[in-house]
Amino acid sequence: MAYGTLERSPPPFFRQGPSAFTRLLLFAAMAVLLMALDVRLKVTPLLRQAIAVAIFPLEQAAQAPVDWARQAGAYLDSPVRTQRELAAIRERNVQLALQAQLAGQLRIENNRLRALLHLQQNLPPKSVAAQIEAQASDPFSRKVVIDRGSLQGIAAGAPVVDETGLLGQVTRVYPWSADVTLVTDRDAVVPVQNQRTGERGVLYGAPDQGGLELRWMPASTDVRPGDTLITSGIDGVYPPGLRVARVVSVYRQRDTAFARVNCAPLADVEGGRHVLVLQPLSPLAPPPGAFGHGPATKPAARPASAARR
Repeated sequence: MAYGTLERSPPPFFRQGPSAFTRLLLFAAMAVLLMALDVRLKVTPLLRQAIAVAIFPLEQAAQAPVDWARQAGAYLDSPVRTQRELAAIRERNVQLALQAQLAGQLRIENNRLRALLHLQQNLPPKSVAAQIEAQASDPFSRKVVIDRGSLQGIAAGAPVVDETGLLGQVTRVYPWSADVTLVTDRDAVVPVQNQRTGERGVLYGAPDQGGLELRWMPASTDVRPGDTLITSGIDGVYPPGLRVARVVSVYRQRDTAFARVNCAPLADVEGGRHVLVLQPLSPLAPPPGAFGHGPATKPAARPASAARR
C-alpha cells in the first residue's frame, strides 16, 4: 500500500472536539446573551403566552379524569349529608335575609347622607365568577389556578374572594386561565384595618407559621385575639371592608417595641372551590417580573403580592 493512501486523521472514537472548559465558556456566554436580549426585547412573556395557548388542550385533557372523579363523587354523595347541608343553608339564608334588610336600610341612609354632603356614592365592585382548577406546582409559593382568563375580563392585580373573605390576588393572566397568589404566600402583603378599633396595619403571609402575621404593630396597640381584620382600601387595589383574617394570638415582649400578632385567614385557602374575581379600584399595572415569575402586572400602590421590604 502506498504511503500517501494511509489515513492521517485519528479514528472517530478519539475525536474530542472543543474542551469542556471551552464549551462551558460558550454556553455561559450564550446564557448571558439570551438574558440580555430578554431584558431588552421582552421575548420571554410572548414565548410564555404562546406555550400556554399551545398546551392548553393538553392541560384540559389531563384535568378531565380529575373532574370526572369529582363529579362521580358528588353524584354518589350521601343523601343525609345533602339534607344536613340544605338545613344549614336554610338557616343561614334566614340570618342573611335579616342582615340584608338592615344593611339595605343603612345603605339608603348612607347614600342620603353622602348626597347631602356631596360625596361620591360607594358602589359595589364588578366581579367575575370562577372556579379553582388546580394547585400551582411551585412548592415554594402558595398559588392556585382558576378557570377564567383575559378573554373573560380577568386582569392582573384583581382581588379574589370567596364567601368568607379575601382569598388572594391575580398575579398572572393567560387567555383561558389565571394564577392567584393566596394571602398566605410569603410575598403577599395586604393593608388591613382592625374592625373593632379602626387601627390600620400591614398583613404579611407567613406559610411557615400556618397563616398570616400582622407586623410592625406597636406593643401598646389595642389588638386582641378574636379581632377581625378587614381591608383598609388605602392601596387602591382592594375595596375597603373585605374580611381578611382573625387575630389568633398576640405576644408582647419587653425587649422589643413591636408586638407579634399571628392571624388566621378567614377565606378557605386550602379547600375552596368557587371564587369571585373583583375589579381593582385603580387600573394600574406593576412592572414586568414584579412577582418573581415573569411579566405579571401589579398596581404601583403595593398590593397584596408586592415584594418584601
